[in-house]
Formats: sequence, structure tokens, C-alpha cells
Amino acid sequence: MKLVIIIPDGLSDIRYAELGYLSPVEYAHTPALDALVRRGQVGLTQTMYPGLPLGSLVGILGLLGYNPVDYFPLGRALFEAHTLGLTLEQNDAAFRCNIVRIDQSGRLADFTAAQIDEVTAKAYLASILPPSPFELYHDLSYRNVLLWRNCPLDLTQLQLVAPHEVVGEPVARLLPRYQGEPLEPLIKLMLDSRQAGLMLWPWGASRKRQFPSVPFCLGAVTALSFVAGMVSCLGGEAVVPPGATGYLNSDLGAKCRALREWLPDIDVGLIHCNAPDEEAHLGRLQGKVQAIEAIDRLVVGPLLEYLAGQREPYRLLVCPDHYTCCLDGKHRSTPVPYTIAGAGLTANHPLSGYSEAGIGGVTTSIVKSYALLPALRIGQRLLKW
Repeated sequence: MKLVIIIPDGLSDIRYAELGYLSPVEYAHTPALDALVRRGQVGLTQTMYPGLPLGSLVGILGLLGYNPVDYFPLGRALFEAHTLGLTLEQNDAAFRCNIVRIDQSGRLADFTAAQIDEVTAKAYLASILPPSPFELYHDLSYRNVLLWRNCPLDLTQLQLVAPHEVVGEPVARLLPRYQGEPLEPLIKLMLDSRQAGLMLWPWGASRKRQFPSVPFCLGAVTALSFVAGMVSCLGGEAVVPPGATGYLNSDLGAKCRALREWLPDIDVGLIHCNAPDEEAHLGRLQGKVQAIEAIDRLVVGPLLEYLAGQREPYRLLVCPDHYTCCLDGKHRSTPVPYTIAGAGLTANHPLSGYSEAGIGGVTTSIVKSYALLPALRIGQRLLKW
């Protein structure tokens, strides 16, 4: 038995007048996703939890079977550092460090610095010399990892703002604080890095920690270092194929081919597609629709066709990690709709396609994310039921 999980990051959304009072996924042309719904089962899962940040780290950790309340590692930087091969000691702190764009009025204009290209990003970073005890390492595009060696702070007392949640707000109100007071070392780092409208933005702080391994052979294909690092830290393996960017220009075909080639050797294959989230954070409705249609055409459809042609039984699960709303660019805690089809499953609903409202309307219960695979009768090592 094979299980394939497709996570279209931030796919879930509200309805918009500009889309004929439909959500982006309802408006989008998604014949493969709709076919999956018609032949399989649907439901709702709670991926966000009170007291934890609303975001992919919590969402994906839960979907892999870990209760985020028990295992939340404060921030994604731990996993990004792991992917970059950085060594963390117990007293070190790691931060995700975006290159952002600040407008002339001092507001955060773009949390990706207009999806900054590699040449521009590296040229900008070459002009930045973080003072000791900070170390800065480049990842991809606007993404970087900042290390604070021998950090003396209690990270639970840090107040760091995720930049994708505050686009358009004045930077002066968003600078790091510790125990309610301005955190001068990080503030100085940020302000000293500001040039030509660009600035460094640290967030997502975390420290080194250990996790129990997943009880199955897991392989993941993604464009994001934090997802790759998470899977690796949980005992699986991950690959970032050439051309995978996490944007609209991401080579989804390459990601799909990488997973197909890997499937004979693993129990669970995960493919993470980030573009719907990126587009929603930037408030681009049509961009989000375009991202969803690309995932349907280049990932869901080809994987369905491939799996149907294999002798070994399979199940294919499509589940977003959270809502990301184009209205304000923010994540929401609303339970997300999933659909799963494959061996041993028959439709448990009258729906003809994927819809947040439609799936919510036929669902009588909400499954917690970390209980979703057991609830779907996905077992342990060999995924038997």
C-alpha cells in the first residue's frame, strides 16, 4: 500500500465577489481534484491549535502525526538550518531571516522583496556583515537563516513578527521585543541592514531538539528548506528538485516526476506545493487561482494517472495545511477540508467537486490533524488496515 499526500499550502480561502462569490479553489478549473472528490471521501481536519502560531510549521507537523502542542519547536528555523547543514549547539538560537522590502514611508511593502532573484539577493547579502555573535546563511531567494551563537534569551519571551502577516504596516511598530522591551541586538541588525529599500527581518526563532521518527518510510518533495528539514528531522528523507522555487514559476512537473521515481521505495510520499500561500499573502486572487490550477494540472492529475496504473494499491490524500486569505494576506484557524481516494474507499458524500463550503456542509465531525492518518485507517510501517 502506498499513501501519497499532496499539501497545497494555504489553498483554503474565503469567497470573493471578484470571483463570482466563489473561493479561489471553487473558481479554479480543477478537474483532477474534483475527480478525486467524486470517487473518494471528504472531511475536515483541525490543523491550527490555540496558543501556537497560525502557519505551515504547525500544520504540516500535525499532518505527519505529531501533536503540535507537544512537539512545536517554536520556529521553522531549526529545520531550515538542518537542511543547510548548519551545526547548532544547545545554546544557539536559529532564526528565519527574510530579505524584505520597505517603502519610503517606512512600511513593510513586500515580505519576499518582490520574490527577489538569487543574483540580487546574494549581492545584497554580500554587503551585509552581521556582527558577532550573529551568523547569516543564504537559503533561496528571500529566505535566509540567522544564527545567534550562545543566545542567552528565553525564546518563549521573544516577540518576533512573521513578516507575511503584517504587509503594509509600519516597521517601527513591529521591531523585535524581549519581555516587552525593545531587543536592541536584533533591532540594530535589522536597521543596519537597510539599504536601497531592502532589509533583513528575523523571525521564527528555535533551538536544537530531537523528535521521534515517523512509523513509516517517508519521502518528501518540496521547494522549502523548512519542510525538507522537518521531514529529515522526523526520520524521513526529502529532496528539493532543480527548478522548485515555491513560487508560480516552480517546476511542478519536476517535483511530480521526482516523487513518482521515489514511490517504489517508500511507504508515504509527500509533495508540498507552496505557491497558493505565497500568492494569498500578497493578496493576488488571480495568482492564487493560477497556482491552484497548476497544481491540479501538473501534480494531482499526473499522480492520479500514475497511481491508477500501478499494481500496488494506493491512497491519495489532498489536504491544505491551513487557510491563507487573499483578503488580508493572513492565515486563519478554520479547519481545512481534505479529500482522499483509493483502495478500499467509496464516496461518503454527494459532492461533485472540491469546495470549502461543500465539504464543510457534509461533514459532521472535525478530526485533529495528528489523528487524521489513523482516522483514515492508515496503519503503521506497511500502511495496512
